[in-house]
Amino acid sequence: MTVERLSPTLSVIVHVRGGERRLAECLASLGAQTLPAIEVILTGRPPAVPLPDERFTVVAADAGDAGAARNLGVARARGRYLAFADGDAAVPPDAFERLVRTLEATGSDLACGQTAGVDTAPGDRLGTHVTREPALLRDGTATGKVFRRAFWDEHRLAFPEGLGEDFPVTVRALVLARSVDVLGDVALPAGGRRERAAAPRRLAALLELAAFIGERAPGLREHWDALVTADPALGAVLDRAHEGPGALAGLVPGLARLHPAAVRGLPALRRLQLHLAVRGMAEELAALHRFAETELRHRGVVRRGPPWRRRWYVDYPLRRDRRLPRHLFDAEQDLLLVAGVDDVRHAGGRLTVAGHAYISHLASRGSRIELWLQRGRRRIGLPLRRVARPDVTADSRQSAVCHDDSGFVTEIDPAALPHGRWALHARVTARGVTREGRVPGGRHAGERVFAAGGVTVTLTRDGGLTLQPGDPAGPPDPGGDRVTEVRWGAGHELLLSGVGESGADRIVLRSGLREHSWPMRWTGTRWTAAIGRTEDGLPLRSGTWRVLAGGEPVRLSPELVADLPAAHTTPVHEISIRTTRAAELRLVVRPALGPDERGPYATRRRRARRRRGRLRNAALFDSYGGGQYSCNPRAISEELARRRPDMELIWVTRDGQFTVPPGVRTVLYGSREHEEALHTSRFVVANRRTQPGWYRKRPGQRFVQCWHGTPLKRLGRDVAGMPYAQRFPEEEWRRHVVMWDALISPNPFSTPILCRAFGYTGEVLETGYPRNDALFRPERREQARRRLGIPEGRRAILYAPTWRDDELAGSGPVAPPLDVGRLAAALGDGDVVLLRPHYLVADRMTAPRGVRDVSRFPDMADLLAAADLLITDYSSAMFDFACTGRPMVFFTPDLERYRDEVRGFYFDFEAEAPGPILRATDEVVEVLKHGDFTAYKARYEEFAAKFCPWDDGRASARVVDWMLA
Repeated sequence: MTVERLSPTLSVIVHVRGGERRLAECLASLGAQTLPAIEVILTGRPPAVPLPDERFTVVAADAGDAGAARNLGVARARGRYLAFADGDAAVPPDAFERLVRTLEATGSDLACGQTAGVDTAPGDRLGTHVTREPALLRDGTATGKVFRRAFWDEHRLAFPEGLGEDFPVTVRALVLARSVDVLGDVALPAGGRRERAAAPRRLAALLELAAFIGERAPGLREHWDALVTADPALGAVLDRAHEGPGALAGLVPGLARLHPAAVRGLPALRRLQLHLAVRGMAEELAALHRFAETELRHRGVVRRGPPWRRRWYVDYPLRRDRRLPRHLFDAEQDLLLVAGVDDVRHAGGRLTVAGHAYISHLASRGSRIELWLQRGRRRIGLPLRRVARPDVTADSRQSAVCHDDSGFVTEIDPAALPHGRWALHARVTARGVTREGRVPGGRHAGERVFAAGGVTVTLTRDGGLTLQPGDPAGPPDPGGDRVTEVRWGAGHELLLSGVGESGADRIVLRSGLREHSWPMRWTGTRWTAAIGRTEDGLPLRSGTWRVLAGGEPVRLSPELVADLPAAHTTPVHEISIRTTRAAELRLVVRPALGPDERGPYATRRRRARRRRGRLRNAALFDSYGGGQYSCNPRAISEELARRRPDMELIWVTRDGQFTVPPGVRTVLYGSREHEEALHTSRFVVANRRTQPGWYRKRPGQRFVQCWHGTPLKRLGRDVAGMPYAQRFPEEEWRRHVVMWDALISPNPFSTPILCRAFGYTGEVLETGYPRNDALFRPERREQARRRLGIPEGRRAILYAPTWRDDELAGSGPVAPPLDVGRLAAALGDGDVVLLRPHYLVADRMTAPRGVRDVSRFPDMADLLAAADLLITDYSSAMFDFACTGRPMVFFTPDLERYRDEVRGFYFDFEAEAPGPILRATDEVVEVLKHGDFTAYKARYEEFAAKFCPWDDGRASARVVDWMLA
């Protein structure tokens, strides 16, 4: 279609980062805008979708710098008005026309729609200003607004480069504008997921704006500083302030000028951190940091002062330090109402509501709970019955006080409810403190909507429980398959019966990137399905699972939504039936730990117990915190089974995701059985620091720490100062390390590094790695290749990248650094490409077509035994695989960043790697097709001599010799 090119009224700048899933939808929505004279400028990465018409132009720019890209787009814009859109969100067709027409009518400098997810006052306000509408400060997004171009240029507005945030320009515009129009019914999307700037940079921008607002609109300073103190960036910076002046570089002056009222609204810990940081009290700040990491959840509040004005104070370090004002420890902002509706069901004509309510830091025994339904100022009091809820204490993430008495049950007669929308509220009074508010949905309650006696019952996480006369309002029934009956089989199978017309042959459970399916059996329009063990013969892993049939959600019948089946407990899991507002079925799976087995309160009680009884002839094994039957613990366990068949072998499982040989027992991590095994087994063997916080080694026990790899990348104490390093409290390090009786070293290179990185001074077993014994046994290679289905004569190529510390910060999918799909296609049928992601990111990485996903294969040692060639990057797999003498390729496109910024190395990797170091997928293809690995023969031999001198297939025997000596 040809569109007449007009002098544009509005220029819309769209920053394209790459990877937008809804870019085509966004561009189509912009092309369909009812405002006729519009131009759209795409900046950043060239779009991978066609442009709708000639009104759309592309300006190449750095896709990673949103600020610079948008500024370039503004420079090219010709319109009298400017707007910004996100490439992952569609814009309503009349949105920009309404905003522009309003500006033309009022002469204001800026028009704002109602941005999704931002709570501002409803309704239209024309010709207003942020000084009269301080709530506008909460919406810092540039999307959803239209700026007058003359105003933009007059004040030289520009997005800060390298920050990737909108608020510096948006908030300035709100303050500088002579007037602002707000259209409350113009709904605009907030845009797709956008990474926030690093905390110090973001906080610096927030404080810079605070100074600007203090000069131009001082009346807003308290409002803005309240937003600054509530921003996660402040907490992130203060949590690292103990690391030295560099952590607060340039921020102290701005922090010192924060409005006192905003600071008073902070919790006590943040007030203390801020006070110490601003005054340069480094030693005290470090002590407070150690306390926050190890003791905060175990400390409560104390009541101090004369009887006529006694107040609650947090029981934190430095409380008696006369240099610090007492108000820093005031607990007013820490004593919060914590409440939740955990269940609501309709039976016998009445609604039964179960929940909990308490005041944080104050024990629930002796507290008073009041419940009522509220509509406006009108209240309907509800009778209640107090019930024991030890699970609330277990889930409270603290150990100082008990909330077992916080439970309540109330009944409501829906037929007697007056007309209107009623919400559940609660008031709790404990130890002279009263808190009240709306009761949200409980953390594990799910979301539901159902009819009950002429009333619509709605339960949501944020909105809590609401009751409104009338039938549930919403979209028409979408159809699909519905569940009408739920039962549990003798083998813990979930037996579903239902009706529908999809005719789907499989029912599918999906959690993130994980997916499993089971057959559906149909008789006419009725169907049944049994959800049991997965295709691997394992139970479902913990998590929330969507239930699908034919690609569409399976829903519960209205009767089941109104009266959900009770949770079911298996030997490993507790499985709960949950639903959504659209009645979609969810299964919530979590470890079957009772309230006395989970949480800090249970941990504290376990620490207080004295353990009696003699040590037994047993060995307890823990691989990766109970995640696998693998690695060095497996090799030692199997050697012990051969040598000492009379010894009981026990394995810790966190989620039931592995099987063990006959005669070996498993215990659930954190359970009473785990506790008993830890306290009575003569041997404890582990490959990480994963023992529960309540464990203390008993006299006579022998603890073998195997660890799990030769270190190329820095670990333990040696990663201090790396920006993405995982923090592990020094006290926790010492607590773990002091229990080790022996540390296994794989080679002479590793011994001093492991001892220094862990602060370990005990005995080192320089035996080589037991897990590598498998690489010297031809039968293990043959068994693994059979299990993998690798035909005779085909080359098995294993790609095993390690994890990146900065990947753990997100929750979305992680792409393999190497394009393994293209690699497999280029190599053809003569090779089998196996993808083994690191276990820390395996749930977020999928194998493309033509590549075999072996992330759930039980033991990496068997994969290395089966492989003919290894592709890796910085993984310790390279040191193990060197035992085989088979070729290796190193794909390291991010070598400098990983080495210098993310993790750091212990040796010159580029000089010593026993194979080609490559940076492009095409280079890997070329090497695998035509490469001559004999060129690396001498370097390979040197590498193996340095890192594998003790590996000979007998390491397990040497470790067991030491254990039994």
